[in-house]
Amino acid sequence: MLRDDDMESATVIPELNRLFILALKRLGETGETDAACRLAAKGWSLLRSEHPQDAQRLNGVLHYLTRPDASTRRRHRDK
Repeated sequence: MLRDDDMESATVIPELNRLFILALKRLGETGETDAACRLAAKGWSLLRSEHPQDAQRLNGVLHYLTRPDASTRRRHRDK
């Protein structure tokens, strides 16, 4: 049976992770891809044992941030 702390963690962590992901994507869109990737990797490391589904979402963000067309789109937008 889940304790109250476990139940709160089960609802708060995914919501915080969702907000973190939005912020990471915005950071990447401003050209700070390396910083966003470092933060996403750190978040993944913190979540991977206790919250593997949320860690996997951050893995998806790393793939999003490093996709080949991301830097191309930024360069065209900056011109």
